[in-house]
Amino acid sequence: MAALQDAAIAGVAMSQQGDLSDRTQASVYWECVLAALDDAGLTLADVDGWIGPAPEGPGLRGTLPGGAIADDIGHPLRFHATSAIGASSQSAGVGLAAMAIAHGMAEVVVIPTASAGRAAGYAGSDRAAAVEYMARLGSPYEYLWGTTRVADYAVLARRHMHLYGTTEEQLAEIAVAERYGATLNPLAVMGPRGEITIDDVMSSRMMADPLKLLDCCIINQGGGCIVMARTSRVEELGRHRPVVLLGWGEGHGYLDPNRAPELTSFAGRLAADTAFGLAGVRRDEIDVAGVSDHFTINVLIELEDAGFCEKGEGGAFVEGQALRIGGRLPTNTDGGFLSSSHAASCGLYTMIELVRQLRHEAGPRQVADAQLAYAHGVGGVSHTQYAAVLARA
Repeated sequence: MAALQDAAIAGVAMSQQGDLSDRTQASVYWECVLAALDDAGLTLADVDGWIGPAPEGPGLRGTLPGGAIADDIGHPLRFHATSAIGASSQSAGVGLAAMAIAHGMAEVVVIPTASAGRAAGYAGSDRAAAVEYMARLGSPYEYLWGTTRVADYAVLARRHMHLYGTTEEQLAEIAVAERYGATLNPLAVMGPRGEITIDDVMSSRMMADPLKLLDCCIINQGGGCIVMARTSRVEELGRHRPVVLLGWGEGHGYLDPNRAPELTSFAGRLAADTAFGLAGVRRDEIDVAGVSDHFTINVLIELEDAGFCEKGEGGAFVEGQALRIGGRLPTNTDGGFLSSSHAASCGLYTMIELVRQLRHEAGPRQVADAQLAYAHGVGGVSHTQYAAVLARA
């Protein structure tokens, strides 16, 4: 019987992260694809599956990405798919790729992402347009009244504080822990700026009460890629220890946030319970985690929903730098979206970091003897989510 662990992550790569406005999106895209294939010991000739959009270009590339990729690489694909979990869409592609490989629908699947070629940000250099664009991705019925993406998450943070006594200082612990990881990551955008303290977070500019500037993700450009293949083939290639997917789950809760049954718990529990159930792994066996951190409150809520602590206990769980490398549950050890990179389908970088941890290739930020990892990604204002349990084979 086909199993998820019949497929393994064979190669990973990332470009420089930051301001890539002097480059084309396509050049960054292909840089990452070729580097990830090289990391795996494979070439474009080996590829028969692809996840997500083709690089930018004219014609029907956006509508028929599989055909566009076939043109680009010079041969047909056996498999193409697209996930739709917002900023986590490409990292969610790992689940699709594993299923395709396990069931014989593809042998080698490429999962890339890239952004470049314009002023850094979602809508070029027009900041007002960028704010409006992101606001529309929350509730289509509220942005007209002045809401923003940070305001959407500020509502969740304030509600969590009201119900459970969570403090702003506890949220700041998350930003501090992740910045430490960024200082050990040569690709992290904010790493060169050094470590931060809780006082630094608390004194940073208010964005939407109670979220301050250092509670918010950065906006930048960059790219990355994951290549997956049959586990036996990865072993034969001998480049790296295979990283396999033990469990996978998704949770799709709502489209209009006003329809969410509550504001401090979402479909992440559904995703996590499915993933852990398939993996046969307990939460306390996880060595390292990567969770979407568009804002600090994301991390706290997602860890609760994933079952690492009870609902309402997230604030206490993250205290004492528990999420820092060397802590109880090292989380977003590369710096995450807060301090490493929030470019393109940025959830892919979360998965790449976990692969490096499980390969024991993370250098000074390596979690000692990491064997099991947990990935959790969200799209929108926690509208849709995925969960994954990964293992060092």
